[in-house]
Amino acid sequence: MTTLITGGAGFVGLNIARKLVAAGEKVVIYDLGAIKPQAHLDLRSQAELLIVHNGSVLDRGDIINTIKTHNVDRIVHGAAITASLAREQHHARDIVEVNTIGTINLLEAALASDIRRVVSLGTGSVYGSGVKQDGTLDEVDDLPQPETLYGISKYAAERIAVRFRNTRNLDVVVARLGVVFGRYEHDTGLRDTMSAPLVLGQMALRGEHAKVYRRMPDDWVYATDVAHAIQMLLNAKTIPSPVYQVGTGRPWSVEQWCIRLSKAFPNFSYDMVEQQDQATVGRVTPSRRPCFAIDRLKNDLGYQPAFMLDQAFDDYIQWLKTTA
Repeated sequence: MTTLITGGAGFVGLNIARKLVAAGEKVVIYDLGAIKPQAHLDLRSQAELLIVHNGSVLDRGDIINTIKTHNVDRIVHGAAITASLAREQHHARDIVEVNTIGTINLLEAALASDIRRVVSLGTGSVYGSGVKQDGTLDEVDDLPQPETLYGISKYAAERIAVRFRNTRNLDVVVARLGVVFGRYEHDTGLRDTMSAPLVLGQMALRGEHAKVYRRMPDDWVYATDVAHAIQMLLNAKTIPSPVYQVGTGRPWSVEQWCIRLSKAFPNFSYDMVEQQDQATVGRVTPSRRPCFAIDRLKNDLGYQPAFMLDQAFDDYIQWLKTTA
């Protein structure tokens, strides 16, 4: 079994690759960028299972050639530009082309190559700031209202994938991800905002003081759990629903993360601030929203998150220390 991962050099893609090669599967990372050195070290024991191809999702012919060259059976589509307002103002066309046209190219390449299954990675940014602020967000009952070009283009990509599923007989499913953090997160040049756990963890290692915006998202999900969910979606015999949300099903706040950091790193300190312009962490952040409901993923595939707050903190801090 060989899986192509577009955007595979990004940290979510690398976590998925790590999960698949650990299961003895061959992975082709398809990306414009290079793999982070730490990820190379972690994957070195399965180096014969890992292939890296530099390519763009805007080049449909190259995607098809890569699929044929490496006998790809399945695809995880994660290539995207996660854009800030500044990038929107100067590179709007690039954002929409990569996130939307790139998805069409990928799906058409999959059809032309008889790919068994495509898992397309989505984002909670499709909901926007106007979403309800209580309860949980359901894939069916709660209608996305994206506001940013990133959210708009990613929601368009979701609907395109569902349209291909319904009208083109393509076995494609959307995995809509919560606010992801985890191993291998780094600046690829296509992701404008680093996660709060990464920024705070690096500040804690340096013994710095953080001013943290209180109203940050709390729908965190550890990348290792995301990789497990994607593996389940790839391996399932049938996928009943076109869209599944991937999260933990319960919130934890950035303040809870800071409390644990201050205990693990006595030289680290923080204040929670109410005004975003006063913050050193959280000045640019996704809109706050309730946690994803993950009942559909649990019921249809048997998914259970393994990394809640304490487990995710322990694993992540251990990894950060090794990379300092």
